[in-house]
Amino acid sequence: MDYNETLGTGINEWYMKQGNLIMPPDSNARIQHYWDWENYLMDKICPMLPTFAPNFYEAYWDTLEGYNISKGILQSWGNMHWESSHQGQLNTDEFVISDYPWSDLNPLFQDDTSSKKISDAIMDSLIYYDNDLSIHPHLAESYTFINDTTIEIVCREGIKWQSDYEGNFTNEFFDAEDIYFTLYSWATVSNDVAKYDWIKKMEIVDEMTIKLYIDGDPSTQQSDPFAPALTYLATKILPEHYLNQTQLADGVTPDITHASWNTFATHCFGTGLFELGTFTEGVETELDVFDSCWLLDVTVDKTNMDFVNRFGDFSNIMDKLRIKIPSNDLIRLNLFTSGRLDHYDFNDLHSFNYNTQGIEGISFQKELRYYLGFFGFNMRPVRPIIGNPEPCEDDPTITKGLAIRKAICYVTNREEINDIVHGGEYSIINCPIYERMGIWCNPNIIKYDHDFEMAKYYMELAGYDIPDYIYNLPTNTLWIYILAGISYGIGTGGVIFGFIFIRRKKSKKPIDNNLQTI
Repeated sequence: MDYNETLGTGINEWYMKQGNLIMPPDSNARIQHYWDWENYLMDKICPMLPTFAPNFYEAYWDTLEGYNISKGILQSWGNMHWESSHQGQLNTDEFVISDYPWSDLNPLFQDDTSSKKISDAIMDSLIYYDNDLSIHPHLAESYTFINDTTIEIVCREGIKWQSDYEGNFTNEFFDAEDIYFTLYSWATVSNDVAKYDWIKKMEIVDEMTIKLYIDGDPSTQQSDPFAPALTYLATKILPEHYLNQTQLADGVTPDITHASWNTFATHCFGTGLFELGTFTEGVETELDVFDSCWLLDVTVDKTNMDFVNRFGDFSNIMDKLRIKIPSNDLIRLNLFTSGRLDHYDFNDLHSFNYNTQGIEGISFQKELRYYLGFFGFNMRPVRPIIGNPEPCEDDPTITKGLAIRKAICYVTNREEINDIVHGGEYSIINCPIYERMGIWCNPNIIKYDHDFEMAKYYMELAGYDIPDYIYNLPTNTLWIYILAGISYGIGTGGVIFGFIFIRRKKSKKPIDNNLQTI
């Protein structure tokens, strides 16, 4: 469809493959590359019309200050405090949420989100992904791509480990050994060893520096780049001094049968903002602020973190995060509406309004889900209209099929569809990727906002004569839906590539047969 002789492949395919070769993976050049790809795809191919993404809603009592749904509880904690107590609240020095039972607090073996939520609060990662997918050094003071297949990581100094459950290790600090041990454990003893086969070799340069040698395709002789490398460095760092007390016969691989591993699964510890407090299995878990946490320590250099803007100043924070584990969702809702929970997740705005009606003092924030709704076009050349590869007579740079696809996009009233189908609660999206992906979404991408004149322009460009009166239908015209597949058979062997159902007042003027193609 878009073969380019110079590239020797399709332009879209080149964009996709080239994107995985640009290093560093978080470079502005790579972000710009994907912005260019998104606009190319939507402008020059137009295989679909992005439609909507639903939102999720988080409710809380409005005496809470500083919470930001986009940042989440952990990243908002440095700004969070209670302005005053709310109905049913027992303690303004804590924040009370709910969750489901957790099972294993060791990230290497987790298979549920409840366990991950707790270990995320207790343990830190080398690098930190914000909600918009921008990347920042965290435990790592810096990470540098020396070349396309070598990363040098320098540890942030002065980061103290929490004490282990037995109290045998009370004065340990984060260093390069912890990085080596964590990545080696992921690659050898975890539930996802295959995810780390891109690590060809690791070399500890000194106590605070480690080099990672990358090979994204071990089947080739040369070392190849691996663009997703940084996502795997966002894993939680394990305490080497505690979990590496004994090894297997090779003297390197940790012995996971050692008692420390069983203890860690239920009493994990790390360098994070919280440490595990008391808990009753299946009932409640307490997470206490770790007073010696490096995030609270002004003497720890927080270079490259944009710390206050991203985490707050921690000047007036609460002491505890309490996680209740109700036996069912009805009890969970009752705990919230009675004030015994400070926070509650709602699937949609209707559910929030229905369940909190008549209760004063409850607010909510919303955030896009990782969801991509779209109308997709069947562009195969055997579809003689929507996939028509012939160039337009008045503009040979665009095919007739592309012009028709653009016409469908412009004629679709997504705002009206959203109002009718979703009550206006969904967000209209324009990118061909999740719009939750933040910095990776082109802010200036072509937008197919509802525009009859543009639709008419592209239909006429494709060779169709569209009468003007169709654009002056009564105001109660409702464009309900477009089915963007191809259906055969209408009239005298014609082809419809989409249906538009309209409700309108009676008109003496017949609908032109050419309109069957819109």
